[in-house]
Amino acid sequence: MPDLLNSPQAIASALEFSLKNGLGILGQELPLDWQIWEEEYEQSLTGIESPQILLAETNVGKFWAAVVAFLRVGRGTLFIANHQWQQREWQQVAQFLQPDRLWGSLMWQQQWLKLTDSNSELTSVHHKTNTPKNQLEGKSPELLIGFPTGGSSGTIRFALHSPQTLTMAVDGLKQFLGPLLPRNGQINSFCLLPLYHVGGFMQWWRSALTGGNFSPLDYSLVKQSAPPFPPDYVTSLVPTQLEYLLDRHGAWLKNFRLIFLGGAPAWPALLAKAKTASLNLAPTYGMTETAAQIATLTPAEFLAGQTGVGKLLPHVQLTITNSKDEMVAPGTVGLINIQSRALFKGYVPQNENSSREIFTTGDLGYCHNGYLHITGRRGRRLISGGENIDPEDIEALLLDRHLVQDVVIVGVGDRHWGEMLVAVYVPNPGPGNDVSTLSQCVKAQLSKPKCPKHWLPVSTLRRSPLGKLNYQFWQTWATEQLGVEEEE
Repeated sequence: MPDLLNSPQAIASALEFSLKNGLGILGQELPLDWQIWEEEYEQSLTGIESPQILLAETNVGKFWAAVVAFLRVGRGTLFIANHQWQQREWQQVAQFLQPDRLWGSLMWQQQWLKLTDSNSELTSVHHKTNTPKNQLEGKSPELLIGFPTGGSSGTIRFALHSPQTLTMAVDGLKQFLGPLLPRNGQINSFCLLPLYHVGGFMQWWRSALTGGNFSPLDYSLVKQSAPPFPPDYVTSLVPTQLEYLLDRHGAWLKNFRLIFLGGAPAWPALLAKAKTASLNLAPTYGMTETAAQIATLTPAEFLAGQTGVGKLLPHVQLTITNSKDEMVAPGTVGLINIQSRALFKGYVPQNENSSREIFTTGDLGYCHNGYLHITGRRGRRLISGGENIDPEDIEALLLDRHLVQDVVIVGVGDRHWGEMLVAVYVPNPGPGNDVSTLSQCVKAQLSKPKCPKHWLPVSTLRRSPLGKLNYQFWQTWATEQLGVEEEE
């Protein structure tokens, strides 16, 4: 694996080989136009010294070809767009990113030209885009891949990784899992996550660099009928996917050697159900900035009743600090800070975290007997009636007891409470889901400050494919709804 670090072209070949073999497992082949697409992407970068590319390709075959072509060219920055963004998100990106090339359908190119008020053909655009500090200072440009992040805060940005940081993450995971992997550490992946997210992309990278097979699956089809597969495969799921598949394809899930679970907090009842089903579940903790997981609980530990998100991978160091940046005692909740060889290179657009060796996550947690436990997000902590409240505790109660289908707790400014707790929720069908019943159930389990003052039903919370929410959107929405109610 270390031999690949300085050769993007070798990584490109490994990605193509892993994908070809993985598709073969599914009875499929690389698209017939694969070579044509690759050549077109490569030729489009001719004459650009350090191209800035926005990849907004909805055709999955062309997406694969574009990534391979970019690595074969071996220069520039590839910004991977989330093709599910709506107009507001695209407008945000257009304000700070001016790519030399947009790889995507004609529809995306036309929309992008409208957003940027450009009358020129996109293929002839050579605007300078925002770049990390090492490039702004005139140093030799580094090959980089930008993954979109910031959906929960509502502010889109790209976290930049090099092939080296992505490969270090794979190396650390391989060392950690060791005996759990077959045939000299091969990682064969069935991928149900989108490749524009690091959690999906890294499955491809892991399989390629360990000599394994990468088999991408359409989650919507798997929901209908789970396909057969050979042994020694792993997959990665988010909690909403695990819940759905466990109810409908529990026997299929048992075949996996490992099921990484991450992307969003899993509620206790879901974990208990997975344990009862004897799934080889491996709860994880990680993020875009760390090239996916930095801590993992092994299936044996999970089935033995160990809680938390596991021990740190060997390429990671972690400290937990208080509000004064002082390290806290073991077992004390504090802010999680990460040092890692797989840490991202910076953000586009830049911010204060762009070039630090230590990354402050914004997540709260603690370590106990070597195991990491996550308690919530610092940015989500609310102060109501003078009491610090973690919304995740209330959400977990409602989900564990199946009182709602989905829920998010937000804080709305209030003169009396400081922040007034509001539950935005998707009701259960049938009787017994009225606000009075919900309120009484919560009051019987939680202290008064933790009980929502308002309950706002919605048909859906519009989670991302990774199960994440835009908390800022729902906080603003709840504020507007309550403002309308007060005026009436």
